[in-house]
Amino acid sequence: MKIALKYGTLMFLGYFLLFAIMKFLNLYHIIELRALNFIIHSTGVFYALKEYQKASPENFGYVSGFVEGMRTTLIGAIPFALFMVVYLTFIEPEFLSYLQEYALHGAYITTGKLFLGLCMEAVGSGVLISYLVMRYTVMLASEKA
Repeated sequence: MKIALKYGTLMFLGYFLLFAIMKFLNLYHIIELRALNFIIHSTGVFYALKEYQKASPENFGYVSGFVEGMRTTLIGAIPFALFMVVYLTFIEPEFLSYLQEYALHGAYITTGKLFLGLCMEAVGSGVLISYLVMRYTVMLASEKA
């Protein structure tokens, strides 16, 4: 759990830093740049699983690695989703209005749906990334054997 906490926290900081940079450069209205979150997410899960494999080689397996990747995902994504809800509710509600007006299906966006959507997006990405990283790790382990 310590590994997931470490890398999940780093993922959250990466998401936050990307958001801050996009805000500072006035690029945060370009919603497509959120695709960069996938790079942050992939890096966090990859290094978490790499460290988990080194720390617990006897417990490291396909399922345990996948679960560790999902833990890392949730520890990184839920705080960021909460931050976005607070940000859009209290700090800059105008951006929520912008999303409601210009985003695909934006008229239906509320802070609750935004929180749920960000969490679901993270879980979906976490499943995909954890699966791919575990396949890569299993493949490397079989080559070394």
